[in-house]
Amino acid sequence: MRQPSRPERWQRATDQMREGLDELKALQEEYQDWMDNFPENAQSSATYEKLEAVCDLDLDELDSQIDDIMNIDLPKGFGRD
Repeated sequence: MRQPSRPERWQRATDQMREGLDELKALQEEYQDWMDNFPENAQSSATYEKLEAVCDLDLDELDSQIDDIMNIDLPKGFGRD
């Protein structure tokens, strides 16, 4: 059985990162809904602070970084670059 090439492995890994980020974004939306419906009298609780931390994450910045990783021009080697 043929071992996947480095570019194939890179592609597979970046696809997995993209899938993971999509799941994180969906979860972040669920946490945002939870936070939006949190009782006012409990908004100074540790739970609320943790919800804020999750909701404040800038996943769009990570999205941009994944795009950069996915679109990088990988070396071909052996003088083929």
